[in-house]
Amino acid sequence: MIKKVVRRIISREKLSKLKFNLSNIYKYKFSKYKNYKKIIFILTPIHGNIGDQAIAYATNKYLEEQFGEYKILEFYRDDIYKYGKSINSILNDDDIIVLHGGGNMGNLYIKEEEARRLAIEIFPNNKIISMTQTINFSEDDIGKKELVKSQMVYSKHKNLTLIAREKKSYSLMNQLLDVENIILNPDIVFYLSDMYTFDKSKRNRIMTCLRNDKESVLGNQKNNFINKLNSEYKDVFNYDTKVERNVTKENRYEELKDMFNKFLSSKVVITDRLHGMVFCVITKTPCIVTKSLDHKVIGTYEWIKDLNYIKLVDDLKFENIRLLIDELINIEEVNEINFKEIYFNKLTDELKGVINE
Repeated sequence: MIKKVVRRIISREKLSKLKFNLSNIYKYKFSKYKNYKKIIFILTPIHGNIGDQAIAYATNKYLEEQFGEYKILEFYRDDIYKYGKSINSILNDDDIIVLHGGGNMGNLYIKEEEARRLAIEIFPNNKIISMTQTINFSEDDIGKKELVKSQMVYSKHKNLTLIAREKKSYSLMNQLLDVENIILNPDIVFYLSDMYTFDKSKRNRIMTCLRNDKESVLGNQKNNFINKLNSEYKDVFNYDTKVERNVTKENRYEELKDMFNKFLSSKVVITDRLHGMVFCVITKTPCIVTKSLDHKVIGTYEWIKDLNYIKLVDDLKFENIRLLIDELINIEEVNEINFKEIYFNKLTDELKGVINE
């Protein structure tokens, strides 16, 4: 109740600033890490979007396997306000700051962009790596205003590296931001692409994985499509890569495993979610994917367009989708892409080059 009253009286921005100004009181919590060589992995989610949780899980796995000489300390997005100054007190010059990736660089999810700006501002002496991201500032007055704020913050940091996860974002980052190191690489979740093999025998249903939020472009088309699908096929399962509960470091893997099992039991997945498509690649699940609000789905598809079991469509016109479902159900073998060998080993070399400059 006290928190609710405080939030009514004080704006979110002022409350965040107040928390940050008091954040040095937690120095005792982290002082034991002062003498470690470490990576501070920050801005991770606790919300129930399993795509974002997969990014956090994959990033941790990537850092542990590729940068094993560092101790990795993870902090949630709002921890930057609660613990920011205390984190700063344990940093050494050779410690690395890693920012959580995703599709939130821009003003569509402004809380994430504000937290990212603060992180870049308060760690001016350390190298910062922003993991695979999509950038998307709207072209209205609000988007232009927020872009200017981000440009000012990003340009002041001289050891900032941005990783774009598709070509459009790579181009926009180079065009809009005064940042020296910008790298193009597939979404970090593809690092998990060797987790599963294709097993057709355990697949027994068609699954839809369609957005129900502000990034959806389907509108009424979604319900009409699902109704037709149910009338034509048995065992249709409607799902979304989002759960209505918090997901923490402690239960993240269990939530991911539960979600992967849903994909592994599906003959075909129909989705408009970027990570719905990516999870199909990880689980070797035949997939029909349509676009969402911005360029991230189409841009990410470019990395996997040669996979025989992933099909990109412009819309969910049922007659076209039915033909693709029938085609994908009959696939006996899937081809694969060795993401680690082709992309992530190279990324590691690039990042170590930046770190050792």
